[in-house]
Amino acid sequence: MTKFDELLKLEEPLKTDKFGKLIVDKNHKGTKDDPFEMPYISYSEIVSKLIEAVYNFCENNPDYNLYKYNEVLEKNGYRGELDKVDVSNIDDKCLMALFMALVRGERFCDGLIQKMLEAGVVQKWLKKLRELAAYHKIDQAIYESESEVEQGAKTIDLDETFSNKR
Repeated sequence: MTKFDELLKLEEPLKTDKFGKLIVDKNHKGTKDDPFEMPYISYSEIVSKLIEAVYNFCENNPDYNLYKYNEVLEKNGYRGELDKVDVSNIDDKCLMALFMALVRGERFCDGLIQKMLEAGVVQKWLKKLRELAAYHKIDQAIYESESEVEQGAKTIDLDETFSNKR
């Protein structure tokens, strides 16, 4: 299990999801007394879970500093359009900053998440995240085995070990 699992479990469902639907107000006249409601995207349950997973990750991993996602991206040389970012050599912190930029960007540009999903960008990011999660599992396993060796070394009485072999 990794800290990325909540996001990664959405990878398969997103392959067949419709993502969302544009809602246009047809119930009002558009007059001063009966104004139209602004059009908006109603996202699917899976996309809503994606948004929630990004916020949960941010909250549960403060070391990623995702509340300052723009700073993280700029520090790594990324500016401009999210769909143009080459993620082939990106690290996990910068990739998660991209996810946060996507979710936060929706507040200023309705339909951004849907556009990025339809273009396959988010799916590409999830694939890269899966690769990075695999590396994290390996690193965690190495760390745990090194810790076990260190703990085991502390419990060995070298005098006793050598005296029994003589």
